[in-house]
Amino acid sequence: MQGIYLPLMTPFSSQGALQVEKIQPMVEHHIRQGVDGFYIGGSSSECFMMSVEERQLVFSAVASANKGRVPLIAHVGAIALHDVKRLIDSAVTYGYDAISATPPFYYGFTKAEVEYYYRTIAQYSQLPLLLYNIPGTTGVNFSHQELIELSQLDNVVGIKHTTNDMFFVERLRNSLPESIIFHGEDTMLVNGLQMGASGGIGSTYNLMSAHYVAIYQSMVGGDIQRAFEVQKQVNRMTEVLLDVGVYQGIKYAMGILGIDYGACREPFLPLDATQEQKIKQALETLNFKGFIE
Repeated sequence: MQGIYLPLMTPFSSQGALQVEKIQPMVEHHIRQGVDGFYIGGSSSECFMMSVEERQLVFSAVASANKGRVPLIAHVGAIALHDVKRLIDSAVTYGYDAISATPPFYYGFTKAEVEYYYRTIAQYSQLPLLLYNIPGTTGVNFSHQELIELSQLDNVVGIKHTTNDMFFVERLRNSLPESIIFHGEDTMLVNGLQMGASGGIGSTYNLMSAHYVAIYQSMVGGDIQRAFEVQKQVNRMTEVLLDVGVYQGIKYAMGILGIDYGACREPFLPLDATQEQKIKQALETLNFKGFIE
């Protein structure tokens, strides 16, 4: 389980209705671009603005579209373990290869409670578990030692690590050489791979999956200069996305490129005319249509 795993976004109508019928062409597009797998139902999917039932529908739709061609990781993180278990059951039913989970957040859970959460998931699940460290959004901060100890739990096979802490990537690789480490900072994929990451998972992969595949393949092939060149290109686009709104910007840009990603759920706001023009100009400047197969 390594390489470029795409955290697929969820298509909604402008009224906020789930549009699972749009998932098939989204999956097909990214398989054509060469992604190694999909990470389904995570932050990029707006999962915390979806019901458990909707998340289960998305698990089903992606599995049906994928038809076993590439591995699938189901993000099952939720505040309540009751909901996590329901999502794990669905991931097993639909033939996913692994699960992943953010830590429980909002209520200021103790480290003992967070450890209990992960230990319970690992014991309950028939599928291997990837931890998910993203303190910037969950507000849950771990020390290196705490993450290494959690990584040693039975049935935990790795981590999705979304911080700019490259030191931890190197320390985990040194401590647990067989651990799967997915780097989650899109703008620093080259650095994560240099420090020992197994691959990457990031929101902007939805717009630039071919670019990130090129970065990974260049690094594996030893062409670091080429990897840095492509990293700089995606970073220029990411800068624009951060300016206009990452999720809305990606969905709008993918529509221009011919893949209907739908809209974001409120309270995300649609792009205004000025923001739309910034996306169009960026796509033309960076020659995206020439890069995508």
